[in-house]
Amino acid sequence: MDQVQRSPGADAPAGLLVRMRPPSLPADPGFGPGPEAELRELQALVTSEPAVAAERARDLQVRAEALGEPQIVAGALLCRAEASQRTGEITAAVKLIRQACAGPVALTAVNRVRASLLKAFVHNDLGDEPTALQHVMDAVLAFTDEVPRPLRVRVLNKTADLLHKLGAGEDSQLWYSRAEELAVGDPQMHLLVINNRAYAALRDARVEDARAGAQQLTAFSARYGYPLNAASLDTIARIHLLAGEPQRAAEVAQQAVEAAVQVDFRTPDAGSYYLITLAAAELALDRPQAALDALARAQQACADEGCARVKNEILKARAEVRAALGDYRAAYEMLQAFSTADRELLSHEREAQARIRQTLFETRTAREEAARYREEARRDPLTGLRNRLYVQERLGELLASGPGPIGGLSVALVDLDHFKSVNDRYSHEAGDRVLQTVAGLLEAALPPDEAGSFAARLGGEEFLLVMITPSRGRAHRIVEHVRRTVQQYDWSPVTPGRGLTLSAGVAAQHPGDTYETLLARADQQLYTAKSSGRNRISVYI
Repeated sequence: MDQVQRSPGADAPAGLLVRMRPPSLPADPGFGPGPEAELRELQALVTSEPAVAAERARDLQVRAEALGEPQIVAGALLCRAEASQRTGEITAAVKLIRQACAGPVALTAVNRVRASLLKAFVHNDLGDEPTALQHVMDAVLAFTDEVPRPLRVRVLNKTADLLHKLGAGEDSQLWYSRAEELAVGDPQMHLLVINNRAYAALRDARVEDARAGAQQLTAFSARYGYPLNAASLDTIARIHLLAGEPQRAAEVAQQAVEAAVQVDFRTPDAGSYYLITLAAAELALDRPQAALDALARAQQACADEGCARVKNEILKARAEVRAALGDYRAAYEMLQAFSTADRELLSHEREAQARIRQTLFETRTAREEAARYREEARRDPLTGLRNRLYVQERLGELLASGPGPIGGLSVALVDLDHFKSVNDRYSHEAGDRVLQTVAGLLEAALPPDEAGSFAARLGGEEFLLVMITPSRGRAHRIVEHVRRTVQQYDWSPVTPGRGLTLSAGVAAQHPGDTYETLLARADQQLYTAKSSGRNRISVYI
C-alpha cells in the first residue's frame, strides 16, 4: 500500500508532458532546543498519531500566541492542518492552512514548504493531481538550508507520486531516485520512498520492478534494523499477489494486519485495506471462508461513520468471494449494493469537493493579488525588465539545478558608456527614454527558442543578460549583436548629434558557481572592457 492517504483518483489529462529536473539540495541543518524542537516533534508525531498531535499543536499554538511567536503559531496551525487532512477533514485542513498563511509575518522557509506540501495533499485528495503538482513544486522552490531533511524527502517523494499518477513515469523515477538519495541513513524516510516506488510499479503491473522493490524493502529493513510498517508490508503482500504467489501474500498480509496498530502514516481506513489484501490472498488460495472472515473484520474495523470508500471496496470483495462460493444470487445483490453505494459516494464526494473548492475560492482573490504584487516587486518600473530581486532568485535557482537541457548558462553585465553625460546634457527624461530603448533591444536580442533566458536591469545604466544557450560562443555572439545594434541605432530623436555605445563583461557558469561568484567574474570582465576603451566586450575564458 502506498504511504499516502487514499482519495478518489482522477485520470491523467491526455497529452500531459512533464519534464522536470530534480534540484540540487542543501545539507540537513542542525537543531537546537526550545519551542522549535517541540514543533518538530509534533510534525513527526502527526504522521503516526494525528489526533494526539493535533491536540498538542493546539496547546502549543495558544502558548506561542501568548508569547508573540508568530512562526511557531503558523507551524502549529500547519500541524493541525495535516492532522485534519490525514483524518479526512479536508475543509478544516484548508481553513487551517489559510489561517497559517495569513499570519502577521511572512512564513519561514520551513513553514512555506509545509504549507505548499499540505496544499498538494489537499488537491490530491480532491482528485486534482495537476494542481497538487503545482503546489508541491512550489514547495521544492522554497527549499533552503533550514528545511530539515525528512521534510525535503517527503516533498520529493510526493512529487514522484504525483508525476506517476499523471503518467510521467520516467520523470517519476528520477524524483524517486533523488528522494532516496537524500533519505539514505534515515530508516523511516528511506523505506517510505522505496515503498512508494514499489507501489507505483505495482499499480503499473510491472512485475519485475515491483518484485525488486519488495526485495529492497526487506533488505533495507534488515540493514537498518528497522521493522517494516503495515503500509510497506501491505505493498509487499500485493506484489506477491501480482507475481502469482498467494501463499506468501497471505503470510505478509497477516503481518500487515498485525502491525497496523503501529503503522506510520496512519489513515482511518488503513487497517481495513490491509484486511482486504488478506482476503484477496485467501481467495487466491481457494479459502473463501477465510476470505469472508477477513472481510468481516475489515467491516468491523470501519464500523464508525466515514470510511465510505473502503466500505464499498469491502462490498465488492465480498461479491467476488460469494461468486467463488457459487452463491451467485448473493454476489449479484452485493454487486448491486456496491454499484448503488459507489454512485452515492461519488455524489457525496462531488458535493464535498464543491464545498472545499468554494473554501479555496474564497482565498483566490487574495492569492491573485499577492501574485500580482510579487510580480510587480520583481519588475523594474521604468523599463519593464526583471529587476535585481528577480535575478537573485531566478539565477540562484538556475545555478542550483545545474546545466539546463539546452546547454550552458552564461551571463553578461552590460553598462552604457558615459551615460551620466546623457542625463546632464539632454535631461533625465531623455536618459529614461534611452534606458527604455536599450531594454527593448536587449529583450529583442534573446532568441525566443532558448527558453529561460531573460534580460534585467540591475540599477542605473547597468543591465544583465542571462542566457541559456547551446554554447558559450552563442552567448558571446548575442552580446556582440546587442553591442553593434546599440552603436548603429538612430539615437538622433532622443540625443541629437550624439550616438551611444555599451560595454559588457561575459562569464559562463562553472561547476560550483553561486550567484555571487558568477556575477563577480562578469563584473571583472566588464571592468576590463571599460578600461580597454569601452564599446567592447570582454569574455571570461
